[in-house]
Amino acid sequence: MDRKELAVRCHEIQTGLANKVVDDFEQLTLIGSAVRLALHIQGLPTIEYEKLKLVASHFLDISPLALRPVVEMLAEVEFVKLATTGRTIDKVVPDVPYYESLYETIGEYASEAGLNETEQLSVELLRRLAKSPDKMDALRTAVGAEGRRFDRAVSLGVDGGYIKKNRHRGKDLLLSPAYFTENADIFADTVAKSGAKGVQKVLDELRKNQGVPLSVLEVASKKGNSNLTLDELAILQRLAGDGVVRPPTIVTSHAGENHFMFTPTPGQAALAGSKREIYERAMAIVAAIRQGQYLPKEFAVRNPAAIIGQLKHHGKLGRATTEAREQYQNLQHLRIARLVPAGNGFAELHVIETQENNEALDMAYQLVTSGGVAGIEVDEDARRALQQEQYYVESLIASAKLKESTKAPLSEEAAHQLEIIFNK
Repeated sequence: MDRKELAVRCHEIQTGLANKVVDDFEQLTLIGSAVRLALHIQGLPTIEYEKLKLVASHFLDISPLALRPVVEMLAEVEFVKLATTGRTIDKVVPDVPYYESLYETIGEYASEAGLNETEQLSVELLRRLAKSPDKMDALRTAVGAEGRRFDRAVSLGVDGGYIKKNRHRGKDLLLSPAYFTENADIFADTVAKSGAKGVQKVLDELRKNQGVPLSVLEVASKKGNSNLTLDELAILQRLAGDGVVRPPTIVTSHAGENHFMFTPTPGQAALAGSKREIYERAMAIVAAIRQGQYLPKEFAVRNPAAIIGQLKHHGKLGRATTEAREQYQNLQHLRIARLVPAGNGFAELHVIETQENNEALDMAYQLVTSGGVAGIEVDEDARRALQQEQYYVESLIASAKLKESTKAPLSEEAAHQLEIIFNK
């Protein structure tokens, strides 16, 4: 495993563990917490240490006791400078590089520090499951670990929330929620029927061409012009039909209803809650562009990345078209852009200038150029809190705790109604 991936996997494990303490883990939780903190203080000005303790504990699941060694480790790799009085840390001055260098440097530290056997096995399991779900017995054989140690690593993963274990068709299957965050049981069922390699090939092909219309894949496969066989295409159809790969849909008068396919979660880390809506917008943008690329009425989009770049840098497309109303209707519904009439059935797309829409355009550009997205693991609420006065952070945390502590119990009737809904 290369150093960058080592840091990524440690981060995913620690994100899954949240505030759970695992006695078997020593360096792994330190490395994972260091990545998590570094991502959130990247580009920020000097931070008061007392405020950092509050935000790290409340938003990032790094306890005040665990924070000091994490900060000192970041200082050792020169990602932060510490202002101290004696042994007391007063302020933290971030100097964190961007993603590739961040993971590479912390991964190098992890390699030199060394992980114990359980940590190494846990990281290796997650590395394999990041590619595809797998049958438990097959994975046990592949990693070649001693039986009890393997079972312990799986148990830690299940208890820690970064491995999901399902039983389907008489077989135990393991999945990584970091990549398959929703409807994991559908993935397990698909793996049980087709084997992990089939699922992995489908997702790898899709990652190379995020947002491709399902109908285009079907036609290409039938003509023998696709890397996917008809059986592998059936896997993709199953995943889409059951909602695992959530495809945006566009309906046009000339091409009918089309579903645009994306991998379940892009990039190399779990999707932060605050990024979920922005990523939905990014998928909608890519789907609209792919509609014009693969299923145009008259004039095809030749360079999707250039179109997204035009929207990002100029806030609108260069010319009005008669296809814009149908092609970009979802972007108007999601308040990403508006269609400005230009007469005679022509309309021009104008981006609605907001921070969220600009970020969605950045994500969309990354999806069409690299198949993944950087930055989806950062919680913007935590970053905003770090830039506020300490009293604001304290009141924010107090308010959140108050909400947790004042939940009224449900009446018997209300509980019964919810049970009916959830069991449908």
